[in-house]
Amino acid sequence: MTQTMLSLRNIKKHFGAVQAVAGIDLDILENEFFALLGASGSGKTTLLRMLAGFEMPTAGSITLDGRDITHTLPNHRPVNLMFQSYALFPHMTVAQNIAYGLEMEKLPRTEIKSRVADILEVIQLSHLATRKPDQLSGGQRQRVALARALVKRPRLLLLDEPLGALDKKLRGEMQLELKRIQHEFGITFIIVTHDQEEALVMADRIAILQDGALLQCGSPQDIYEHPQSRFAADFIGVMNFFPVRRSGDHLLANDGGRVFADLDDAVANNSDAVAAVRPERLHLDVGKGENSLTGRVSAMAYHGLDLQLHLETPLSPDSVMVRLTADAAEARPLSIGDEITVGWAARDTRVFAA
Repeated sequence: MTQTMLSLRNIKKHFGAVQAVAGIDLDILENEFFALLGASGSGKTTLLRMLAGFEMPTAGSITLDGRDITHTLPNHRPVNLMFQSYALFPHMTVAQNIAYGLEMEKLPRTEIKSRVADILEVIQLSHLATRKPDQLSGGQRQRVALARALVKRPRLLLLDEPLGALDKKLRGEMQLELKRIQHEFGITFIIVTHDQEEALVMADRIAILQDGALLQCGSPQDIYEHPQSRFAADFIGVMNFFPVRRSGDHLLANDGGRVFADLDDAVANNSDAVAAVRPERLHLDVGKGENSLTGRVSAMAYHGLDLQLHLETPLSPDSVMVRLTADAAEARPLSIGDEITVGWAARDTRVFAA
């Protein structure tokens, strides 16, 4: 069983009257790829800086491998931080950039040479060891910065928006590359990002932060399929929301129709609520679920793998998004202005208090 490596207990951080981090408790496991996900101002970067030792908590404790490092200086922690700006030395070669930290530790020259050669193999840049940073692509520079952090063999590697400077295609490639390297090294990675797709692709677990507080923590599938709040549902992926009212064991929509869902005690009887369903859970085959909805197509967007429809419906003032597979779109050609009916299962309906 994988053991806890890093523990945060009631971590708080105040900047004057501003509370940046509000009493967070987290356990991060050995060899885990963990993502801190949130919008700007959610506290994720402040939390990362406290893990690195660049900020000291106002309250709470940080324990690494059973040792309290809450007030340990950055250079005395077995932790490395990789910034969004790779900060490579332009006058040094790839190999020299990677070796720099080891040279500062005054390790034997033979050990430095061996470690640099090994890490160059892992990042698949051995053939570029003598090049300067300005002779590399963005993705290659990113891998050199990663190698420079990993070559020191930290217990924990912190990554602050490491892919933010890359274009979309390269970012997608590097997401898988980072995951591969993390798996090969067996080092715990903690990445800070505001990019939900990045977190879903790379992380073993995701923590969603809002206003310095921890909203939800779980696997990517759990976070996506079972959001515990309206904010989490809206922040991860795309979600359709309908205003409803709970009446006994069912929900009533604005048009008086019934919305079927697996209800729990999160919403009180005779109270306003919000029903939510993912666009990909809506099907043209209305027989696939207990719910059905009729609307008029107001916009269409073709994405290759799928076709996104926007429907105007009486259920919501906002358009309802439907994501059809390419096969489903080909089987039934649609045009703007068409009236269609979609259906979805009760189990795919999430319900939140209004």
